[in-house]
Amino acid sequence: MDEDSVLIWLGRLAFFALYGFQSYSLTSYPAEYKSDNSFYALIVLFIPALGLWIWILYNEENLQWLFVVWLAYVWIALIPLIGIIFGGDDPIENKLNSEAFFSFFGPNVLKMTLCVSPLLSLLLLSRGTDSMSYRELIWLLSLRIALDLFDTVEMLEVVLEEDTVPHNIPRSFEYAIISFACISFILSPLHLMQVKTDDDGEWKYRKETSCTQRTLQTLVVNCVFLGLRLALSLEYGKDASIFIAKNGIIILLSLFEICSIFKCCGCEE
Repeated sequence: MDEDSVLIWLGRLAFFALYGFQSYSLTSYPAEYKSDNSFYALIVLFIPALGLWIWILYNEENLQWLFVVWLAYVWIALIPLIGIIFGGDDPIENKLNSEAFFSFFGPNVLKMTLCVSPLLSLLLLSRGTDSMSYRELIWLLSLRIALDLFDTVEMLEVVLEEDTVPHNIPRSFEYAIISFACISFILSPLHLMQVKTDDDGEWKYRKETSCTQRTLQTLVVNCVFLGLRLALSLEYGKDASIFIAKNGIIILLSLFEICSIFKCCGCEE
């Protein structure tokens, strides 16, 4: 087994371990704070994505269907758990024990657990195959996905921090943050749907899907996040300058990329 193959299998092992950790950790919160061990049954929500991932690994020709793994993970498992933890009239995130920094059921561990999602996206994509055309195409894409996911997790962190460092943010505003964070997760599979293999087995971008993804990500995610962060900063005194700059930069880059795809406004592909 060559060095590249070893790295690929180590990456797959890391993906499996992190996936298991996140699934157990996220399902532990409702079981702990709602005092009902039946909530551990929610771990079955993570099984479809895991099963699809294992099936795809058996045949490298199925790699272009990795977006289905991510779609099943986000739509079936991640978003329902976020809804259970952050939603409702008496959300679990209001009950978290913040006294101990490393309390397993505290807000810090929950934030670290949510931050596993960007790592999963990197491992899912980058450890797919040792094909050079795949690597060249996927590295930039996987880094962009991870950056967008960290951006989304940071929005949820605003809601978590309100219980420890209050900024008097109204619950309706928190609901808006949670809703658009979930929308960002819902749209994330479009990132992976951009890639395909041609008749020669080379990996390429789908032009139409790339344009759709960039447009939706710009309008529905980055522009909305920019507006929410500006409101947090101006109305509630929440410092969000770094991610405000990030959203602004990504919006501009996305506009340039859309122009490049259509070779308009003086841009060439």
